Amino acid sequence: MNTEKILYAMNELDDRYISEAISCKRKVKKTGLVKWGSVAACLSVLIIGGAIYTQYGGNGAPNPDPVQIPNPVITVNNTEEMEKYLDFDVPVLDKEIESCLVIVADSYPAIGQINYADGSEFRVGYGDEDISGIYGGSLVDMKTFDGVEVDYCQYEDITYAIWEEGGFSFSYIYTEDAASDIEALIREFR
Repeated sequence: MNTEKILYAMNELDDRYISEAISCKRKVKKTGLVKWGSVAACLSVLIIGGAIYTQYGGNGAPNPDPVQIPNPVITVNNTEEMEKYLDFDVPVLDKEIESCLVIVADSYPAIGQINYADGSEFRVGYGDEDISGIYGGSLVDMKTFDGVEVDYCQYEDITYAIWEEGGFSFSYIYTEDAASDIEALIREFR
């Protein structure tokens, strides 16, 4: 074919075919990198799945042993046993005791709690913070007994008092007038 015939044939072509030919892209052959990357991803999924399957013994449920935490409360029989766990004396009111507890914080026995039969609860522990376990209470009154400032608070229907003395924090949840009980606790602690 000579040049003249080629030019004549090109003039006879419809413009629509030429624009289609220009916009058409050549198929790119997949490289080996994409293929091997897919194989590696599939193998990773199989290995991780196999590890999880063997860790849980094939039953699909995790073994609860590694997630158990120790109980942060130790129930004791009396205040003498409580004081063996704690390294300080715990003042006791002249009332019927329902139960005695030692509260553990950071794996160390830190707070002594006495629950009385009348529904009142006394706590003592090291520090200078509110150890009542009641958060969101409002200050109702403030009184001083033997030089110790006592804050009387209320949260909903719970009335309680908190105070600090000699590096210790105290809280007393009460059901009736607690002034005489708090004075007795302060005197007995000294």
